[in-house]
Amino acid sequence: MAAGKSWAYEGTLTVAEADEWTFVLHFSGPPAGRPKVLLDGEELFPFRPGLGEYFTGGFVSAAPDGLAVRRAAVGLTAGKHRLKVTAKGGGKGLTFRLRRTTSATRAADVAGAVRAARAAHSVVLFGYEDATEGRDRATIALPGHQNALIAAVAEANPRTTVVLNTSSCTSMPWLERTGAVLQMYYPGQEGAAATTALLFGDANPGGRLTQSFPVSDDRHPMAGDPLRYPGVNGREEYSEGVQVGYRWYDAEGVRPLFPFGHGLSYTTFAYAGLRLRRRGSGLEAVFTVRNTGRRAGAEVARCMWGPRPICRSTRPSGPWRDSGGSICGPARRGR
Repeated sequence: MAAGKSWAYEGTLTVAEADEWTFVLHFSGPPAGRPKVLLDGEELFPFRPGLGEYFTGGFVSAAPDGLAVRRAAVGLTAGKHRLKVTAKGGGKGLTFRLRRTTSATRAADVAGAVRAARAAHSVVLFGYEDATEGRDRATIALPGHQNALIAAVAEANPRTTVVLNTSSCTSMPWLERTGAVLQMYYPGQEGAAATTALLFGDANPGGRLTQSFPVSDDRHPMAGDPLRYPGVNGREEYSEGVQVGYRWYDAEGVRPLFPFGHGLSYTTFAYAGLRLRRRGSGLEAVFTVRNTGRRAGAEVARCMWGPRPICRSTRPSGPWRDSGGSICGPARRGR
């Protein structure tokens, strides 16, 4: 659309049967100047202030040709719906596209991916989730219908590696069908080079999880307690006390999908010569780590310790803290 021009459309959208429709808007120019799309009188892509404007729909917000992307998923009943689109070219003109995804188009896309997977020697499939500070995640599942896609592709080709670009822990109902999962989080501008080096074995994956990964939405510390999340009457309570993170899984006997500190490697390492010695008010652990495999690699050494048998307290009462959530008071300092 040329600069200074306007364009409008108003018509009827006929839906054959009730379904989830995802409307996708691609547009050029600033967010405030994007086309206005109304469905049954409701705006599909309202302008959101702050960072919320750039994290809508749960997917990456740029099209391959550089146009900005906004998504909106709505449930439509069978029948006729009113669709109205208005756009203004502004001072520099405007390019935009409006697309839709339905159960039928998703099924066709998955079928195409399955055909490609069956014909391939191996598959690399990326899962993505947008997140930002100040905006809670409603689920640890991948957004959209990504889980269904990954499950179908992995069933067609078990040599499927899933690369996850997510903000935090993610449930993986398809895990047993895949060959490997590479958790890259948000790796930044060198993320493509780093991911490629790991996938091709030019670099060794030496990272370890800094958090426990739950199996599902109903098996983590916030599950089943609305006071913890999402809160009641605008109030949230951190009522788990010292049993936070991996401590909660241990205390409740809940097995996570992956525990805190988990991580695999292309090589192996051996530890030897552990020595403990006092240094100031603490302890120093000294040991030797040796690469026993055929590939170069770095190891993340971890020291884990547990509660002393004489310590029964699970509430903060002194300076002696252990990784199991118990704190031994000053009265036991001489032990």
